[in-house]
Amino acid sequence: MVLNGKTYASTITSELMPYALNNTAEILNSIIQKNSSKNKKIIQDSSIPVFTSNEPLYTVSDVEKTMENVVSVDFNTKCRITPNISVTFIPNGHLLGASSIFISIKYKGEKTIYLFFSGDYSKSNIFFDVKEIPKDILSKPINIITESTYGDSSRSEIKEVFDNNVLYALSNKETVIIPVFSLGRSQEILLKLKILQDRNMLSKDIPIYLDGKLAQSYTTFYLEHKQYLKKSKEIQNFLPANLNLITEYEERQNLLSDRNSKIILTTSGMGSYGPAQLYLPYYISRPKCTIHFCGFTTPNTFGSRIKEIQKGEIFELNGVMTTKQATVLATNEFSGHAKKEDLLELISAFDDIKSIMINHGDSDVKVKFAKYLMENVKAKNTCILSPKNCIRIGAYGLIKTYKNDSPIID
Repeated sequence: MVLNGKTYASTITSELMPYALNNTAEILNSIIQKNSSKNKKIIQDSSIPVFTSNEPLYTVSDVEKTMENVVSVDFNTKCRITPNISVTFIPNGHLLGASSIFISIKYKGEKTIYLFFSGDYSKSNIFFDVKEIPKDILSKPINIITESTYGDSSRSEIKEVFDNNVLYALSNKETVIIPVFSLGRSQEILLKLKILQDRNMLSKDIPIYLDGKLAQSYTTFYLEHKQYLKKSKEIQNFLPANLNLITEYEERQNLLSDRNSKIILTTSGMGSYGPAQLYLPYYISRPKCTIHFCGFTTPNTFGSRIKEIQKGEIFELNGVMTTKQATVLATNEFSGHAKKEDLLELISAFDDIKSIMINHGDSDVKVKFAKYLMENVKAKNTCILSPKNCIRIGAYGLIKTYKNDSPIID
């Protein structure tokens, strides 16, 4: 599959794209090969795409061709997509390069339609400063499409437990396994461990390992692009002492046989891909181990499964019966998605809201968040986006809604 049309992205995102696309291409190819060699369907893991052919969705060579059509756009710079449509990428704190998008649609003789997509949104990021949305955008009559991932959650519900959990496990001479997402979370956890070291809470004698090709590549990107980061000494040099990069299978095997206390950061964050596929099945049956998730695990992923299994429970793992002996913990304190108060703050900053359309959240969460917004924001209409419905909007907001009769693919 080759993308022939133009793809517009923030400058930083366009620089990061090849890392992720090439990594996914390698995963897709690996899945196809395993599927073919075993002559059976892929395990029903919701983080793994299901294929109906023996060809991967795209290849590494497709990535190279696709990147030729990527257009880099600087933040807060108007980019004309067509004679009638322009976009502005507005930085937000979700990830390095992440954007909200302001869209202007103008035709002769018609009122201009203004759209604001929140994207995956966070108001801040520990690694970089997030500037406010320009006032000339906030003053426009706007139709807002907002995420609602944690639209039923409040900041007050967040419990910061990571530090204490890790330090407690290490005080018991345990090995700590931390599944991490490659971009953002890997670097944030490394910084968190460095801060603990600087405060003399974490001994620099405890070895720290980072395993995962993509996570290592992104970490190198941060180190080589310090102009994108805050100027503080702590942020510019975020790597903890005694950090070791794992790149070879033999090195992983040596770690498994090492009974000394240590910290292992491994991709993937949900446990379904990468070196985590080796570490988690091994350490789940070991009592001197804490597995600490730092982000959301989609239902039916490996991470979700082992969180649900009770300690001491016998379960089947890759055809082998095993007993969960490790301690499995999780925290949402590192989430890159805004809670309801932050989303309300974002939306309330606009002067003239014609409609709000709620997206990217569980069905019940979207409804709860819609009610919350209606109680706190003046908007002509509040809508919930769904594949089952189509919503038509104009310069004055909602025009009509109607059912989508097209086949819906879940």
